[in-house]
Amino acid sequence: MQESGYRIRAAEPSDAPQLRESIVRTLAHPTGDGKRTSYRGAAERGELMLLERYNPREKTWRIEGFVEYHLRVDDTLTIRDIGSSSDPPNPAAVKFLLLDLLRTVQPVSATVKVRQDATAWNEILQNTPGWSQEGREYRRPHYIIIWRWSREAAERALRGAPRGRRRP
Repeated sequence: MQESGYRIRAAEPSDAPQLRESIVRTLAHPTGDGKRTSYRGAAERGELMLLERYNPREKTWRIEGFVEYHLRVDDTLTIRDIGSSSDPPNPAAVKFLLLDLLRTVQPVSATVKVRQDATAWNEILQNTPGWSQEGREYRRPHYIIIWRWSREAAERALRGAPRGRRRP
């Protein structure tokens, strides 16, 4: 049996340089014009999850994406940032990472804020079961869309999905 070429794991502080080098687009920097100074703090807190792909030629794992999050005591998940190594972000990889995070952490609800002009990120959330727009706010100089996920909404969406698109 062949092993999958992808894996999801918790980031370690030593992953920070490779993560900084490989990520092209993030929610925080949807145009790619700025880069984050460090991922070390989130990795040390255990609030950073990585999606990696195996390169059989080089026999190495390459970071394809990440999600930074915070789970509150009341089991509410706040997604602080999501990143992708491709431009535009690979929807399948980002959804895979998001759904695995939700399945692993099992929050009651989740929220994420995305700039209104970050079309690719908003489309990914719109097409992922359970996410809906909750509101909008203005943070100079951008409008921000507030997305909320709930388990009930995800289950409703999956019940109404065509048979081939259902998840286990």
